[in-house]
Amino acid sequence: MSGTQLLTNAVLIVFAVDLVLLSSLIVGKGIHRRRQEGRERRRVAYLELLSRQLSDPDQPLNLGPHVAEDQAFLDALIDVRNSVVGPESDALSQVVDRFGVMERYAKRLGGRRWGLLTRRLHAAVALAEVADSSWAPALMSHLSDPEPEIRIQAARGLGRMRWTPAIDAIVSRFAEETPWVRARFADTLVNFGSKATWPLLAYIKVNQRFETSGPAAAIRTLATIGDDQAVKSLIELLDEAVDPEIQIATIEALGLLGNPVSIGSLKRANSDPDWRLRAKSATALGATADPTVIPTLSSGLMDPNWWVRRNSAAALARVPRGIPELYAAIRSTDPYARDAAAEALADAGEIIAARRRLEDGDATSDDVSLVSFIESELAVSG
Repeated sequence: MSGTQLLTNAVLIVFAVDLVLLSSLIVGKGIHRRRQEGRERRRVAYLELLSRQLSDPDQPLNLGPHVAEDQAFLDALIDVRNSVVGPESDALSQVVDRFGVMERYAKRLGGRRWGLLTRRLHAAVALAEVADSSWAPALMSHLSDPEPEIRIQAARGLGRMRWTPAIDAIVSRFAEETPWVRARFADTLVNFGSKATWPLLAYIKVNQRFETSGPAAAIRTLATIGDDQAVKSLIELLDEAVDPEIQIATIEALGLLGNPVSIGSLKRANSDPDWRLRAKSATALGATADPTVIPTLSSGLMDPNWWVRRNSAAALARVPRGIPELYAAIRSTDPYARDAAAEALADAGEIIAARRRLEDGDATSDDVSLVSFIESELAVSG
């Protein structure tokens, strides 16, 4: 056989293989689509049956004994669970118990040796979405599961149940977890609201001298919860902490909480040698919206660090009676203060407003100073 013939045969074989693979792909996609369509039809049918059952619990629910194995049934249960409360929620739990749904998924979740990860994860989601508090111990046992996503789902389910014994268990794992898992754990703790405040504070107090990532995440979680009960403890922490990351997280939290009680500590942080603390405290002081912070922020406009100047100017724009300080900085001899003030005034919409007043003949001396400064800067840059 000649070389040309061999080459032709090879091309034909490759073409045939590609054709078979393409055909298989098309067939596979068609089968998958039909399965998805069938699953959606079953889900809708289950939703109708469950809705009737919840409206009239005495009527029979005509479902087969193996319905718990149908993913469409679980999808319907999740949809209903997310839309009912009170007596209807109790009635739905009775349906779940009647068909052994949670027993099935709890067994699958515990089958680490022979269970595929996707099947175990599917089971974890089922427990997190549908299980009632009687299954909290099962989820608790998986907070230390080898698979990160399983741990996340276990924590999420406990948060949905508001199972308060889980708070300490979740918080205690902050230092051990990756940033992604830790962030998801923090989201779960936010669901507990103020009930998580003191466990978080206790964890921070004990661990902030020995580690950074866990306490810093706990501090930011407190800020998201927004419980003013944490303010006093955070002030004490800011005064005693030595780790810059802990200090920064605490300053951010105090700023988000926005309680005027923290102003004294934030002002002290604003004079710290570390520019990061000065920059963060400027933003936090602005969040208090207290006019007494204006002198501190005005001084920050002349700070050697650009971030401190920028944050101080932005904070002044947020504080009542802070805008005039920015206009005063525009007329100062400090070029860095002028730049920071101009950026903050621009972000606050003052430049557009000043130009409009100039065009209407209603301009003030501040308007003239601001527009003149911007035009001179544009001329230099051009």
